[in-house]
Amino acid sequence: MFEKSVNSEPRIAVPQWSRADTLLICGLLLAGFVTIFWRLGTPSVMVFDEDLTVPWARAYLEGIPYNRIHHPPLPVLLISLAIRIFGDWASSWRLPGATLGVSLVVITYLLGRRMFGSRLAATLAAMLLLCSGLFLVHSRVAFHEIFYLTFAALSYLMLFRFAQNPDHRSQRRILVGMGVALGLCLGSKLLIPGVTELLVLGFLEFLLVGTATHGVSNPRPGSGDRRMLALKLGGSLALVGGLSALVYEAAFLPNYWFGWWRGIGDQLAYHILIYRRDINVGAHGHPYDSPWWSWPLMLRPILYWHNSEFFPNRPIAEIMALGNPVICWSVLAAISLLAVREGARRSVAGAFIVVGYVLYLAMWIPITHYKFVYHYMPALYLGLLALADLLAECWEGKRKGWEHAALLLSLAPAALLGFGMTLGLVVAVAMVLSYTALRWFDSGLAGRFVCALFVLAIFVAFAYFFPIWTGLPISPSGFRARMWLHGPGLANWM
Repeated sequence: MFEKSVNSEPRIAVPQWSRADTLLICGLLLAGFVTIFWRLGTPSVMVFDEDLTVPWARAYLEGIPYNRIHHPPLPVLLISLAIRIFGDWASSWRLPGATLGVSLVVITYLLGRRMFGSRLAATLAAMLLLCSGLFLVHSRVAFHEIFYLTFAALSYLMLFRFAQNPDHRSQRRILVGMGVALGLCLGSKLLIPGVTELLVLGFLEFLLVGTATHGVSNPRPGSGDRRMLALKLGGSLALVGGLSALVYEAAFLPNYWFGWWRGIGDQLAYHILIYRRDINVGAHGHPYDSPWWSWPLMLRPILYWHNSEFFPNRPIAEIMALGNPVICWSVLAAISLLAVREGARRSVAGAFIVVGYVLYLAMWIPITHYKFVYHYMPALYLGLLALADLLAECWEGKRKGWEHAALLLSLAPAALLGFGMTLGLVVAVAMVLSYTALRWFDSGLAGRFVCALFVLAIFVAFAYFFPIWTGLPISPSGFRARMWLHGPGLANWM
């Protein structure tokens, strides 16, 4: 049994909840807890930007003004709450982010199920998230990133629940949830959540217009119909936008409570100060600064922590913000294939992914201050959804041979860099020959081969890079083997 979407897409039909969904959710929760919470308190010292968030959280607990503020305070408030309850330990600093990181895995499954109407695509999306590297690292540190990303994904889920729920009373409740989720997102990070708000509200209005016009026989609706549509559009904007603004402002209430701010003028001065500070920062640069176009290629990761200076024959432990290269480089193929297909299919889910991916990258083009690879994570999240849908459709035999070829081609860089030129070429040729033989025998079986090969490659890369995502000691030779790109210039993992 399937429930119909309110839009005109025949493909978006959400399967009814079953025991399989419950078992999948439980399995994903277990996998999330194991990978994210294992050794959460290691290292026991602050890493990278934790020297901003943790002192800030302590300042809230002590009621002391903190002058190194760069972002809205919601994540720091949650960190301070964890410190108050569990003590001032590294595991306490990272507990809120780790909890949201596990929650994001479940939200991603529910979102994929809504967007694609497929348990397989939803499971693949959650699996890609767990194995992506960047999301794992940022779920295990006390930074802002995983907070706004989780709340953004929750707002996406609310958007597609709204699209697929024809009951007006339920839709109003969903809009309330959407406004709260967007407000929490805005309260967690500067600038990027503003794009999230525009993206979600823009597609919300698009869905309302599409619902109002779909199935209407009169191509020229009367003034009453136009007035009703205008009321729906304005009312939804007011409700969602107003609630998100209220929740955003609520995140700053402690600043007024402690007397750090005495009125709205102080808050405006804060935003002006942050703007000027960011403008000035751009003139100095940063050793991990990287341009926006380099992020999908994963050219310049960030070293968050290392155990000591590099001595010969001494184990090396590092935490590096590096994406799973098999996933990151394949996302480029998935987004490109989805964009080409959307020219004919025009699905809301596909358009949302492509438009959101482009917006999250394009917003950085005019910005001059230094930028880091973790700014790519909102776009990468949508890319993971695109890749999950593509792999699921390969398994189901819905993709053509040239699309299979494009996906296999995206595996070539990982094979060549991971195995070396000689063995990498052998592996690449073996993949092509195996695919060709299977396609000659059964085209459906060839699509399943592509999907299974990708899942295998993703798990292998996940196990291979897991030590440098979690700070596990490895030998110097093992560390060097994992630094696929090195040398002078931008493309440098060292």
